[in-house]
This record gives sequence, C-alpha cells and structure tokens, in this order.
Amino acid sequence: MQPLQTLVAHAAWANRQLFAALRDVDSFESQAGAGLILRVLDHIHVVSRIFQAHLQGVSHGYESTQSAVLPALDELGRGFETIDRWYVDTTTSLPPEELARPRDVRFTDGNVVPMTAATMILHVVTHTIHHRGNVDAIMYQCGMPRRRDGFPEFLVSRASAM
Repeated sequence: MQPLQTLVAHAAWANRQLFAALRDVDSFESQAGAGLILRVLDHIHVVSRIFQAHLQGVSHGYESTQSAVLPALDELGRGFETIDRWYVDTTTSLPPEELARPRDVRFTDGNVVPMTAATMILHVVTHTIHHRGNVDAIMYQCGMPRRRDGFPEFLVSRASAM
C-alpha cells in the first residue's frame, strides 16, 4: 500500500474509532460539549465533501464549511462512513498521473489555489486529523471516554486482522 493510501485508510479507521467512542457515551447529545463536538464533526464532513467535489470536477454547492442545520451524531456517522469509503476507494484507484495533475480549486472564501489530487487528499486527511484532535480535547475536558486512534494502534489493528 502506498503512503497516501495508508494515510487515508488510517483516517477512515480513526473516524470509525471516534464514532464508536461517541456512540458509547450515555445520552451523548445531552452531554456538555456534545454540541461543539457535532459542530467540529460537521465541519470535517463538509470540508471532505467539498474536496470530493473538487476531485470529481463538479460543483459542491457549499457556501460555508458548516451545514446550515447541524446533523445528529448518527447522521454524521453514516456520512463519515460513506465519504471515508469514497476516499479510500478513490485514492486506491487513481493512477499516479491523475494524482499529480494540478487543478484550480476555489475555496468557499473565493480564493483559488492550484492543487493536485494528491495534495487535495492530503489536505482532507490532515484537516480531519487536526479536528479529530479538537474533538479529543473536548471529550477529555467533558470527562467522556476517549479512543485510541493513533497510527501505531492502526498498524496493530491491521496486523492482527491479517
């Protein structure tokens, strides 16, 4: 597996770990910090969808990096599963020349930046990791049980699955 594919697979695995931990919190939506966690997760998801559209060469239709209506945890979990699967499949299937092809990407603030497909995918992964860390900090501050989703845990999980 190539490094970019490994990073995307790790991000998808870590997202599953996070949602499993959040589903284990009793009455999650009534917990302190739940609203902020949902906002952060929604932001991650929207940005992932925006860059999916950029990679597909279609309009994304978003004017903001947040949804107008905040989705519930279960809806976000399903959305993450779908978009993560798409990124894993896409990263695996794109030939090197397509990963290296530059395209103009228009951000929601109007800035246009040339990015390759590989750079867009890397942005989505690092953006997700960054904000998953924000969620972890909120979970810690609110006394929620946290998950172990680091790269070493991912590698151990893959090795034990073989």
